[in-house]
Amino acid sequence: MLEEGDVWDIGQTVNGVSRFLWFNNRWFYFEERLTREYEYEGNDLTKLIREDMLNGWEEVKFLGNIFTAFKDEN
Repeated sequence: MLEEGDVWDIGQTVNGVSRFLWFNNRWFYFEERLTREYEYEGNDLTKLIREDMLNGWEEVKFLGNIFTAFKDEN
């Protein structure tokens, strides 16, 4: 389901951030050109993505994988 290097836009902001990277079994977020580890409950973010997948992708958008080409550069 979640693969190393996947980038997701959750369609809402958490502390001003909506795009997250799954790497080494942890969540990171993008801040300018850097990533920072997500300091809050990562299981909640994982659950949000998985539930949205099951509900037909209403909010969450898979943007791509850092190890392959991105689908959406915006």
